[in-house]
Amino acid sequence: SIIAATLAPILLLSLFFRWDFNAMDSGEDTAKGLGVRTSALRIGGMLASSILSAVVVSSFGTIAFIGLLGPHIARRLFGGDHRFLLIASPLIGALVLLASDTLARTILSPMVLPVGILTSLLGGPLFISLLIAGRKR
Repeated sequence: SIIAATLAPILLLSLFFRWDFNAMDSGEDTAKGLGVRTSALRIGGMLASSILSAVVVSSFGTIAFIGLLGPHIARRLFGGDHRFLLIASPLIGALVLLASDTLARTILSPMVLPVGILTSLLGGPLFISLLIAGRKR
């Protein structure tokens, strides 16, 4: 119930400000020219993501890279439009976690691997490739 009470307003606010987030992707000057209050949006976005992260981690614990894998994979699949990223990121994160959990239960059956090992094995190479791609730009 705590997660739902936190997630619902933050998700609604994120969907309400999706166009502003898209404008911010074009640069701060462009966003200001389009009428976006960039400092308020930036602070509000950081505050909302911090609160949501704190609630989820305190409720479920940490699983390495899962909160980072979903958005990065979604951005590669769907581009940078926040209309799609806000929906695709949690769905992809859930699918990655479900696949990792299924593999963790079946690889060494009847023993169960910690799911964090598999998400780390996926997340490590993904972020190394992102670093290498970022340096080439």
